[in-house]
Amino acid sequence: MGNQFEEMRQRLHHIGNLSNYIEDLFTKLPGNLISEKQRKKMMKIMMDDEDLQNLLDGLKNPRPPKFVLVGRTGVGKSSLINAISGRYLAEVSDVEIGTKEAKRFAYEADGHTYFEVIDTRGIGESETFDTNAEDALKIVIQSFEPDAVLFLQKAAERAHIDKDIQITKRLMKKAAEGLPLIGVITQVDELNPSRIKEPDSYPPEKIRLIAEKTEQLKRIFAQEGMEPAAILPVSSYLEWTEQDGGSPNIAFDGRYGIEELIDFLEDSLDIRAAIHLSLSIRLNTITERIALRFTKVFSALAGTVALSPLIATDIAVLLALQSILLMIIAFLSGRELDFKTAREVIVSLGGIGATGFTLRMIAQQGSKFANLIVPGAGSAISASIASGGTYAIGKAAMAYFLRGADESELKEIVKQAQKEFETNE
Repeated sequence: MGNQFEEMRQRLHHIGNLSNYIEDLFTKLPGNLISEKQRKKMMKIMMDDEDLQNLLDGLKNPRPPKFVLVGRTGVGKSSLINAISGRYLAEVSDVEIGTKEAKRFAYEADGHTYFEVIDTRGIGESETFDTNAEDALKIVIQSFEPDAVLFLQKAAERAHIDKDIQITKRLMKKAAEGLPLIGVITQVDELNPSRIKEPDSYPPEKIRLIAEKTEQLKRIFAQEGMEPAAILPVSSYLEWTEQDGGSPNIAFDGRYGIEELIDFLEDSLDIRAAIHLSLSIRLNTITERIALRFTKVFSALAGTVALSPLIATDIAVLLALQSILLMIIAFLSGRELDFKTAREVIVSLGGIGATGFTLRMIAQQGSKFANLIVPGAGSAISASIASGGTYAIGKAAMAYFLRGADESELKEIVKQAQKEFETNE
């Protein structure tokens, strides 16, 4: 990771301080674009928005994800953590948590903590796991403040699943109610034919067995009245090369389903943990994921602004909000824009066709906005148009600044953005 990690971390932290300099951004808006009353009301709406504030806090204060791992001995807990990170991590456990029923670990490499976990150490195997042990574990888990509970079950085993799920049910009710419960079927590479470790070469029979194991675990959870947030089959099979004085590198990669698990975790975790996870293991894609989060938040904000009778929203006011979104996405790519440039980019995006969204409306009155001749120029807009146009601008800006898309690609992207927005409405 090194310098690239630090550069991106600092860039995200800078954006996270948006709340500290947002007033300065608004004071730099041209005076004939929006009125002082509109300016103050927009600032209040933005600073009162809970989703935006959570996102900004996550960017400033990322932290390692915290998991409670439930699973029997040999289920592959450490292998799963290594597979998620793509690195050979060291287990560091220097915290005494006061119960023999669990152990707390940090998984680290090169001075960087990737995950913190509480390993329940095979509680289903213990004959002494009674009410007292449950109460002790409850105190440990609640003080740990985990992000999710991962229930791990080996694909090749059927025995004890019912008992393990029953214990997990008691554990969730007592100590982790409301947290995501994720069922993870491990070691699917061991299903027949077990000699085939390359996921791309899994034969139909193996794929069928993986599907059957997934449905089986889903049924057993349902019998106990439980519905996990997800049940995901994975293989954590990795072979490592020995390195003198350094961390081992991957010599053979047999991971299956790990990307799907990471996707689910990033969408389900506390925003601070999700950003840390992305920074740690998906540094090359974190800019797009954060840009998409901002696009969704600002799309909702645009709808709120449009509904405000105190702002008397027109396209000019919306253009100010969209300009800030554009500036954030550009900054994620390493570029800094001023309002004039951001506004010109938005108008040019409108010129390539944004199919009925605000972009088209901007394009229709482009000369007014490009020159800012008429204060408050524009037509009143609905919340749906405001949100949809902002979403389209965000997706187009992501393609332009983060992926280097050309004009012909942008036309298709804004059309697709319209379909996505209408589908999710």
